[in-house]
Amino acid sequence: MSLADFTRYTLVLSPRHDDLVVTTRAPYNVTCWLVGRDDRPQIGLPGLRVEGSYDEGWRLRHLPTGATVTVTGDRHGVLQGPTDPRSNYSRLWGTDVPVTGEEQATLNALPRLTMDTETLLAALTVRLCAHAPDNSWDIGMWFYDLSDRPDRGHAHHRRLQVAESECTLHWDSDPHPEDLQAALTDPVAGLTGATTRPASDGWILQYGRTLLTACPDIYRV
Repeated sequence: MSLADFTRYTLVLSPRHDDLVVTTRAPYNVTCWLVGRDDRPQIGLPGLRVEGSYDEGWRLRHLPTGATVTVTGDRHGVLQGPTDPRSNYSRLWGTDVPVTGEEQATLNALPRLTMDTETLLAALTVRLCAHAPDNSWDIGMWFYDLSDRPDRGHAHHRRLQVAESECTLHWDSDPHPEDLQAALTDPVAGLTGATTRPASDGWILQYGRTLLTACPDIYRV
């Protein structure tokens, strides 16, 4: 099971300080991909737990960092109604379940990141569903393109390799390379201070001391 499967849903992601708000028409399904449970401990983000269950929404807490994730069906990104423990009917792990040994091993294996790298990765995450109001670029959740341009392929292979201050991103379908570049450098919605330059197999984005090498390999049958 892959954490990336939750991106198959239609989402709107909005970052707040220490709180990632995920607005979706299927908040329960999305939450089930983010949080593990006894019968599926391999699913989810290591250390992420249900802190509160609401009417069509969940407040999640990441135990190692204290940050929260709000998953809601409300288009304004708020949680509706009082806390309702009965809505956690899949028995997703709550904050009373400590970080497991397997989760801790996964967390320990993560590479050390600089602040610039963390910011760049966060920028990629919150732009999963971003698009320009004039439709000049569109990320399309990395699965589809809303314009009439030719398909880039349907394999949907994606690989992000991260070191302390160097990242390499390979993908072979949507979004179109120029769209991702535009989303990260847009004068209004882009990552402030990010610049790009061509590379032999794509382009390189620099943010502070961090480099992202983007390799948009075109999938061929």
